[in-house]
Amino acid sequence: MTDKISDNTRRYPREMVPRNLRATITDENGQKQEAAISDISAGGAGLVVDGLFGNSAFVELHMDGIGTIPSRVARQFAQGIGVEFEISEKEREAMKDELLAFRKTVSAHEF
Repeated sequence: MTDKISDNTRRYPREMVPRNLRATITDENGQKQEAAISDISAGGAGLVVDGLFGNSAFVELHMDGIGTIPSRVARQFAQGIGVEFEISEKEREAMKDELLAFRKTVSAHEF
């Protein structure tokens, strides 16, 4: 059995994003760091970021156009971290709608 979650077993489908989509993460100590978003879903995001973040560490993820999302580090990988959003089900449903609109925007434009 593997610990890796395949795309077809995820609770929320991940959206790949343009390479230039950036975010700022703030750790528990208030330190800010720039990150590139590699993928995003209504449940969380993959971030390409330098530095070490402990599993379950609290971070705030700020993305222009979306706002600040409280999150926890769910996993680490060679280039960064995966975070799980700590948001209500109502906020998660709104995020699904925003991601659908985002997908339409991305497919209509070159980045």
